[in-house]
Amino acid sequence: MSRSAFFERIKNLLLFPGYEWKVISLEKRALSDVFGSYIWRLVLAGGISQFVGSFFYVRNVLDIDAYRFSFPLVQAMIYVAVQFLVIIAGSLFIRGIAFRFHSEKSLFKAVKLFAFSYTPVLIVFILANLHQVLFIALVPGVYTVYLFRIGCQHMLSTPKIRRLSFSMIYMIVTLGLLFIFTRLFGYLSTIIFTGFNGV
Repeated sequence: MSRSAFFERIKNLLLFPGYEWKVISLEKRALSDVFGSYIWRLVLAGGISQFVGSFFYVRNVLDIDAYRFSFPLVQAMIYVAVQFLVIIAGSLFIRGIAFRFHSEKSLFKAVKLFAFSYTPVLIVFILANLHQVLFIALVPGVYTVYLFRIGCQHMLSTPKIRRLSFSMIYMIVTLGLLFIFTRLFGYLSTIIFTGFNGV
């Protein structure tokens, strides 16, 4: 996916989701391409902002030379790992419960549905990662639920009567996975940086 196509997809998903989901549903793009040329770019941008935010946190708050670069680097790596794990685990879960919502049980389509619906969250994390006070920036991320509601119609042929409940499950699962993986890696980070609880 070229850079222009990348930004065009983001713009269309955010502004014209109904149209863009139709385009996505007709694409034969491999999952490796979806992750490599789309998701990776958004996650990497968030990882960089996480590094910058953590770097200034260490410099301005802790001022610990030993952690000046290692801590931000680990935090950035944790962010990247968490986001990919959320997308993969979330996609598997959506595929697993699809039949309960009278939807098509396709892992290929479930991954694309989850990944592209997750776009608003990845975008707002780029800002939120810069400083803790900017965590409020994650609020617009709830738009991801709306994207999923529209997307499940085109990707998994979810009946209209089931779309809202399916979207609510998606939101709960996404938040749950974010919480679990962030806590897990945060705990591992405190082990790496013994005696430091500012992760």
